[in-house]
Amino acid sequence: MMEHALRLRAGEPLYVKPSVDFAPFPYPPLFYWVGSALMGLLGESLSSLRVVSVLGVLLLFSSLLTSFRLLGGLAACGWFAATYGWTGFWFDVARVDSLALGLGALGFAFVLRSERASQGGVPAALAGGIASALAVLAKQTQLGLGLALGLALLLRVRRRRAGAAYLTALAAVLGPAVAYLELRSDGAFLWTTVDLLKGSPFHGPAILGFWVESIWVIALPLALAVIAWAARARIEWSPGLIFGALALLGTGWVGRAHEGGFANTLMPVALASAFVCGAGLRGIFGAEDMGAVRAGRRLSAVLVVAFTFLVFEDPRKAMPTASHRGAYVKAADQVAQLASTGEVWQPISALPSTSRGYIQRMAIVDLAKSQQVEEAQELLEELLAALAGQRFVAIILDGPPRQLWGDLGPFIEAHYEITGSLDEPGEGSFHPLTGAEVAPRVILTPR
Repeated sequence: MMEHALRLRAGEPLYVKPSVDFAPFPYPPLFYWVGSALMGLLGESLSSLRVVSVLGVLLLFSSLLTSFRLLGGLAACGWFAATYGWTGFWFDVARVDSLALGLGALGFAFVLRSERASQGGVPAALAGGIASALAVLAKQTQLGLGLALGLALLLRVRRRRAGAAYLTALAAVLGPAVAYLELRSDGAFLWTTVDLLKGSPFHGPAILGFWVESIWVIALPLALAVIAWAARARIEWSPGLIFGALALLGTGWVGRAHEGGFANTLMPVALASAFVCGAGLRGIFGAEDMGAVRAGRRLSAVLVVAFTFLVFEDPRKAMPTASHRGAYVKAADQVAQLASTGEVWQPISALPSTSRGYIQRMAIVDLAKSQQVEEAQELLEELLAALAGQRFVAIILDGPPRQLWGDLGPFIEAHYEITGSLDEPGEGSFHPLTGAEVAPRVILTPR
């Protein structure tokens, strides 16, 4: 992610043909644009990009707060925050997810406001369409939520003007932006963000496993709906709420079911649950104070607390210890020393040592499992030539290539050998808590 933002600051294009020097991740550019701008204010560091994600989460919280009465909004925010560990401690990672979800939540909130408006709700719908378009420009999977919200408005006769306004705003922002990016990149933008992902296979166990791991997050809003029905409390089951929640749930399922889907793909599920919980609590606590309602309030409060404890993970485990920091600094110093003598390839890590990151492993994987056979073959041939010519003074990997790099492993070992280690087993070792537990462990140098 940092490599992408730095390319923008250097005036280099983002969407280019994949090569050993650089292969873009298959995401739209909004996160990189905002991150690059913040780097100008806060400095060229990973922290600047993490600030973008934190701002996205704050935007999400404000959307929940303003969508429901104070108690319901606060409870919805608390419930979403409780899923921090369940979604892989991903909220503040320097990646596109939190910004995209925050903008998607803002669009969702504006559509709910449009549905409640006494006269048409067009201004809120226009604002919602703009927010949803920006969400898609952060991560393309938000398009499903955007279209679902537009359809929800069109289904209600009194809100069709608002639905037309929402979709017009969505198209007015998204259309020119995509056209500009496509023309500026000579067709590489849609190839990178759409075509490259078409061949991504499904992971069989995750297709059904998703529903098992999401059961508590899905069960809480359903339980609150049952309580509200039993207490005869009125919940605004508007098309916007239903369609928006189902779209977010579907987005999470598709992302998780695809091969390579990490826990961040569960973030839309957590947001869907938070919106429905907020609506349920708004109805229960806003109902007339009768015996059944009072009992429903007590039961719903108990359930929210109980379910929070079921999914909550201590966030302190996401904080690096002094030994972790020491191991990281030591590894970074080792790689920096190697980089002072030539090019270092770090396909599985991003230790701050080289002016260019070169191709990242996920970019290789994305291309290999895509339907872009010709481009994949060209990249493989270029990579093989670079390895055979011993272009790099060192390669940093997560272990022996023959064990972890498939058919490419023997070729790497034919030209490079393990001559050092970055990882010290035990308390001093380090690996990311998000995504795959892949850490820079071994140094390979030319044979």
